[in-house]
Amino acid sequence: MKRTVLLIGLSFLLLGALAAGAQEEDPRVYVKTVGIMKILNHALGYKVLYLKSSMEVGEFYVPHGWFKAGGKAQLILGDTQAYPYFSVFYRDGEFDHVKIYAHENIQHLSWGRLKRQVGDSSKFEIETLDLEF
Repeated sequence: MKRTVLLIGLSFLLLGALAAGAQEEDPRVYVKTVGIMKILNHALGYKVLYLKSSMEVGEFYVPHGWFKAGGKAQLILGDTQAYPYFSVFYRDGEFDHVKIYAHENIQHLSWGRLKRQVGDSSKFEIETLDLEF
């Protein structure tokens, strides 16, 4: 009886140690979801306006090149009351990718156009997002 209890206890201890070791190898993913005020379409990508917790308007730019298979961005179109919003994914504390959930009807009030201006290309030549919430 003592031997059986000892074996069961050792088995649980070993399984716990293996589970803890496996967790350390998995990357830590954090997701932040925020409502979108406006998505502005541009020839080079999208400018997204959102409301920060300080009640200020935040913005970020997403180049069209990010919207490819395995890329840093995904545009998901739909027609629910929750749209538009975005979810930004961080892996091990670093930006990984962003998903933008937008109304499928580009006539919706959440869509707009961004007029071309001098210096636009530099705003879309980015490698990561550094957002303030």
